[in-house]
Amino acid sequence: MTITKEQHNVSAVILAGGANKRFQGKTKANIQISGVRIITRTIKVLHEIFDDIIIVTNTPEQFKGFSHYTLVPDKIKNVGPLGGIHAAMNVAKNDSVFVFASDMPCISGKLIKSQIEFYHKRRCDAAIPRIKNFKEPLHAIYNTKIEDKLDDYLKMTHDYSIESFIKGLNIRYHNLEDTEENRKSFFNINTPQDLSCMELYSEAGYI
Repeated sequence: MTITKEQHNVSAVILAGGANKRFQGKTKANIQISGVRIITRTIKVLHEIFDDIIIVTNTPEQFKGFSHYTLVPDKIKNVGPLGGIHAAMNVAKNDSVFVFASDMPCISGKLIKSQIEFYHKRRCDAAIPRIKNFKEPLHAIYNTKIEDKLDDYLKMTHDYSIESFIKGLNIRYHNLEDTEENRKSFFNINTPQDLSCMELYSEAGYI
């Protein structure tokens, strides 16, 4: 059964923060691949699936062209992606949030819809994709009912890794086939070398 965006009750969240030291502080969501910003590519895919799209950023002036979406800053600063998830849950219009790293230029609408269907068939705090031993918590769905638990966690610990936090959650792992298409969906731009590789992929028509 295909769940429409009117039925699935999930908001999309783009985490567009981070220090980005390897890119001289430039926001990776705004990096261009073949002349197109990564966030533009991301929004194009998400718009077909989600009614509620949230961009978590502490520099909203860099996203003026996206002001018709919800732009929200971290409520708790300097705690990494968990801070972005926490901020998004506070403004989300739906009961769950699908969280994406902003530097993933190859996200797949087909895979996203598959994850949403997987999530809705299970009662869980979070649904996280997994390929063999690789897990991607920044391409995952979180139930907003964990917001209070996350708020307490961030105020009581100095370990801000997602892996540490989710140990206390009811997690379901969405096991995926180890295919090039699935792995490409989770590829993110961490270094200038990654960007160069993605430019070559784009020129070859792979994205």
